[in-house]
Amino acid sequence: MRAPFRPVPVLLAVACAWFGGCQPQPPEGRPVRLRLAHVYEVRSPTHAHGTAHLPDRIAAADVGLELTVYPAAQLGSEEELLEQLVAGELELAIAGPSFLAMWYPELGAFDAAYAFRDLDHMLEVAHGPLIQPLWDELLKRYGVRVLDTWVYGSRHITSNRPIRHPDDLRGFRLRLPAARVWQASGQALGASPMPVAFAEVYMALQQGLADGQENPVPTIQAMGFHEVQSHLNLTGHIQSSIQILVNERVWQRLTGDQQDALKQAIRDLGAQVDQGTSRDEQQILDRWRKQQVLEVVEDVDRDAFRSRARQFFATGFPFSRLYQTISDWDPLPQTSLSSDDKGEQKSMNDAEQP
Repeated sequence: MRAPFRPVPVLLAVACAWFGGCQPQPPEGRPVRLRLAHVYEVRSPTHAHGTAHLPDRIAAADVGLELTVYPAAQLGSEEELLEQLVAGELELAIAGPSFLAMWYPELGAFDAAYAFRDLDHMLEVAHGPLIQPLWDELLKRYGVRVLDTWVYGSRHITSNRPIRHPDDLRGFRLRLPAARVWQASGQALGASPMPVAFAEVYMALQQGLADGQENPVPTIQAMGFHEVQSHLNLTGHIQSSIQILVNERVWQRLTGDQQDALKQAIRDLGAQVDQGTSRDEQQILDRWRKQQVLEVVEDVDRDAFRSRARQFFATGFPFSRLYQTISDWDPLPQTSLSSDDKGEQKSMNDAEQP
């Protein structure tokens, strides 16, 4: 079993990134070469609608930048990419909140069940003043700047029977990622959560080791989970996001024009990913309904699930106060949350990709 990622040892790498600089400046007149790496497959909305187009967008800006994208974990797992990023061995990376929460536990609220009503709610919070102090703290502590937040998708439960109410999940072995906040979300929904490596989920469902799993619709299709499950239950329990990150030392070496071009391209593509993800989900659902690939359960009692989750996360988690603030949002309050949350600090190690 691989040892969990621990942020403390990377402090030496932070010192390198901040004070020593880990890469030399390119010769004058040559483009600055940047690499962006992530773990998402080339067919995923993250890459197909987003990062696959980033090199061309950067080249078209004509500001002396050259960017190469490495998808599908070519340069390592999510935790390995973060280690490389902090050490200055990688310029840009993409990671989800459950990984960043191992550095800053309050960010676990982003992956807690029913924190957000929908993806628009999630994006407005992520881009607003409430969360900015947390992004600032990541920059201060680890030399990692958050350039943008992109949608990953609304997560729904698949099963071999209808799931409409928390009572339907009693004793239900629901596969979720191993990070503590994900396992807690399974409990909050009323299920018996079980961690299974993402690459092994199909077999676990096929062999009956797990009763179901949860993911955005495009991911469910890409991984073939619809082939071994009969029902898709539209719970929409987590509005998943990913963060686009840059090493701060690298960022400060860029000119103002280069920074603006990189930031604008990433933000424009973030909107493209959002639209593409929604379009993909709707097209897949329409096809599944028409072809009766599996039964789409739409009359899910989301209010019952939401009420149970809000009770579950009300206390005892490092992000409990932030969770309550987010879930009560309407409209977004123009205040920021102090990082000195009084909730009990619980470990969020052993995170993994979807």
